[in-house]
Amino acid sequence: MAATNTSRANDLRVGSSLWLKMLTVAGLVFLLLPLPVLIVYSFNADRTVTHWSGFSLAWYGAALTNQQLWLSIRNSLFIALCSATVSTILGTLAALVLTKYRFRGRTLFQNLLYIPVVLPEIIFGLSLMILFIMIRLPLGFVSIICAHVTFQLAFVALIVLARLYRFNQHLEDASLDLGANRLQTFYYVIFPIIAPALFSAGMFAFMLSMDDFVITLFTSGAHSATLPLFIYSKVKYGVTPELNAVSTLLIVFTILGLAGAALLQKAMVISPLLKRVMACIGGAILLLLVTTSLMSRDQEVLNLYNYAGYICPGIIADFEKETGIKVNQSYYNSNEELFARMTMGASDYDLIVPSGFMVQNLIKLNMLAPIRFENIPNARFLDPAFCQVSFDPEGQYHIPYTYGSSGILYNSNVIKEPVVSWSILWDPQYKGRITMLDDMRETLFAGCKRAGVRLQDWNVADLERAYLALAEQKPLLLRYDSGMIESLLLSGASVLSHYWSGGAMRLQMQHPHIRFAIPREGVAMFIDSLCIPANARHRDNAERFINFLISPEQSARNMEDICYVMPNKTAIGLVKAEIRTMMENLVNADPTSLELIEDPGEYNKTMDSVWTRLRSQ
Repeated sequence: MAATNTSRANDLRVGSSLWLKMLTVAGLVFLLLPLPVLIVYSFNADRTVTHWSGFSLAWYGAALTNQQLWLSIRNSLFIALCSATVSTILGTLAALVLTKYRFRGRTLFQNLLYIPVVLPEIIFGLSLMILFIMIRLPLGFVSIICAHVTFQLAFVALIVLARLYRFNQHLEDASLDLGANRLQTFYYVIFPIIAPALFSAGMFAFMLSMDDFVITLFTSGAHSATLPLFIYSKVKYGVTPELNAVSTLLIVFTILGLAGAALLQKAMVISPLLKRVMACIGGAILLLLVTTSLMSRDQEVLNLYNYAGYICPGIIADFEKETGIKVNQSYYNSNEELFARMTMGASDYDLIVPSGFMVQNLIKLNMLAPIRFENIPNARFLDPAFCQVSFDPEGQYHIPYTYGSSGILYNSNVIKEPVVSWSILWDPQYKGRITMLDDMRETLFAGCKRAGVRLQDWNVADLERAYLALAEQKPLLLRYDSGMIESLLLSGASVLSHYWSGGAMRLQMQHPHIRFAIPREGVAMFIDSLCIPANARHRDNAERFINFLISPEQSARNMEDICYVMPNKTAIGLVKAEIRTMMENLVNADPTSLELIEDPGEYNKTMDSVWTRLRSQ
């Protein structure tokens, strides 16, 4: 039979044809090529991940000193180790039960076990979040670990089952006949045979946990931000080679670990003593992660819910040093995500950073605590025009943090004349080289300006005119995008981009030929605020942090780091001259050209319908 199979394989020329070899090589190149590209761009001097401007180690320095980044990595490792350990144990037990016992409901149990494999992650994550809220389990490390174990268990069971189905039952029977008990038989007979499967299942579960985003997004809480969540939130303000540097370090550690394991196996030096030593080292690492997590809980804390990269890390470090209060940052990527967590009760946050229209929503729902200004004396440095605004007329519930606007970012080497109007984004000569923000409110606002109507009138007929204007523009677009606009502009793929002022200023610092314009028809203005949830457990700490952050010295430092303007005129005078010059485009803008978009209420459904129609055409 073996000879027949070999002959048949040779007849088919399996594995020997040139095209199959080339296809295999091409597949491997496609899979592995992103890794060297990622590593090369970790040494890029530019802040964008796709535009090479010279060799530099600066991003490795930034990565090694970014406390929030390494905290998210620590959280990911802790969650992955815990969930992989638990799921490997439970999955192995489930596999043993399914292979060794016949009982009523066995088929149902097996089918239920496989549900996480086929169920979409978004449904799984949402259902788990609702369950945790219903049973009042606080969202955090425990909820994430429980969620990860739930879907990892199925994969572990499948891998171990595949090994157990090939297990020779006579070996177990012989062990029992020779006087060994069940536990001894498992340890000396079954375990050595299924050990490779257990190792593979455990590693697979570990990698599933490290890589998971969707389920973690739904089940995470304060002080439990993982690396995927951190990276996701960074996209809003632009991914930098700092993440490439971290990824490169992780790749190096992984390769060294695999190489070390291979050398040990090759040298045949894995003795029982060495196994115990390695197990002790692994246990010590897990214990260290658990201990540091528990120690951080015993400290005075402040749970901050914010966009990633939207506050200077040095300010947080100095605040922690001065006050002894540990700042735990969690990250979101949109106001809608923040609102969903707040309204579903899936939050344990002391300080949040919503935009103006979201502040208005939260005030209506009585979800914000009034600001106790007696605890925030530095509020006197704030511009009163930003304190009493339409979304909070009496200024009771918010402290203005930053403000900015959308506008037009363009390459002045290509577009020689200064940009003054939204109409340039409809110019056919730039067809295929225009990008628009993938943001409903901002893009509909631009469409309204093109159509000569106001979005804030909340008029259905006007919105239809904006839709027609944007539909007319769509064939001219490269694409809608919010995360890669800087890279597209620097690569030359686009020359005109709809973009936010803060990102534009960061880009201009390294590339002076990139300009940012505020069109004469007006731009959508936003105000991001510091707010304290009504159920905040560390309200005093939140107010201490706000007071520290809005002092002129710290505000100036923060503006230099994030490149968004803070409404603190004293602080603006302390900002470095080159950065202050770029900010003047917004600071000195005609107030009538800055239009603050408020909460549209029920009209938001109409906007969403129009936006969906535009994006799907």
